[in-house]
Amino acid sequence: MPDTDLDIKQLRAFISVATEQSFTGAAKALNCTQGTISSRIRALENQLGVRLFDRARFNIRMTPAGSDLFGGAQALLERHDQLFGHAHSKNVSGTVSMGIAEGFGSPLLTRLLRRIRHNYTALSITVSCGMSWNLRRMVDEGSLDLALVALIDEVPGATTLSRPRLQWVGSSDFEFDGSSPLPIASYADECPFRNSIIAELDEAGVTFNEILRGVSEQVIVSAVRAGWALTVMPENLVPGDLKVFVRPSLLPSLGRARVQLLETPGPESEGVRVIAREIANAYRGR
Repeated sequence: MPDTDLDIKQLRAFISVATEQSFTGAAKALNCTQGTISSRIRALENQLGVRLFDRARFNIRMTPAGSDLFGGAQALLERHDQLFGHAHSKNVSGTVSMGIAEGFGSPLLTRLLRRIRHNYTALSITVSCGMSWNLRRMVDEGSLDLALVALIDEVPGATTLSRPRLQWVGSSDFEFDGSSPLPIASYADECPFRNSIIAELDEAGVTFNEILRGVSEQVIVSAVRAGWALTVMPENLVPGDLKVFVRPSLLPSLGRARVQLLETPGPESEGVRVIAREIANAYRGR
C-alpha cells in the first residue's frame, strides 16, 4: 500500500523553494543545509510520482504539477501551524508592538492578525504601518519590538526572510522609448529604494524626471496605475494589475532588496519570540 502521509518538513521545503525560487534561499529561510532541502524535495517528488520543479542553474520554477500542489500545500501548512500554535500558545501573555511596512499588502496582515487573535488570546498586540526606514528607526529607538521591512542594506542582527529582485513597474499602457526623460514616482529622500534608483539611472546615463515624491505607497501606486510614471518595487510585492518592465537597453538593472524582520536589541520575551515566528510564517505563506 502506498504511503499517503505527507511529511510536513517536505511540504515546508517545497513551499520555501517555490517562494524563494532558490534551493539556497530556501535552506537559509528554514535554517538548514541546501542538501537537506534537496533531499526533502526529492523524497516528496518520489512519493507523489511527479516532478515539482524545473531546475536550472539560475532559474528554479515550478512545473504544472508543482503549481497544482502549491495552493493546497500552503493551506495545509497554515492549518497545521494554526493547530500547533493553538495548542501551545494559550499561556503566552504580555504586550508586543510590531510594525509592518507599506507594500506587504492587506492579505498578509489579515492572515497574520487572524492567526494572532486565534492563537494568542492572552497577548496584547499593537500594530504600526509605515515606510520601512521609519519602522527601522522606531525599532532602533525601542518604540517597536518588531518590524517587517524591505530595505537595500542588511541590518545587523536582523533576520533576512527573502532577497527579491527590484523591478521597474508601471501600468500596462505605459510607454517609454528613451526619447524623453523617464518619468518616475518615488518615495521621500530617506527611502533607500529612491537612492538606489537615482544612482543606477545616473550611472546608466538615463535622463529622468522625478514627477512625484511622497511617503504614501497608495499615492505612488495610484500615479503608476494612471500611466503617469514608473516606480520600483520588490518583485514579490508587485500588484497583479501592474506590469514589470524589463528593457535592458533603456532601464538599468536594480539589484535586490532585503526583506528583513527587525527586533529591538535586548532580552527577548516569549511574546516577542512567538510573534516574530508568526510574522515570518505569514510572510512565507505558511
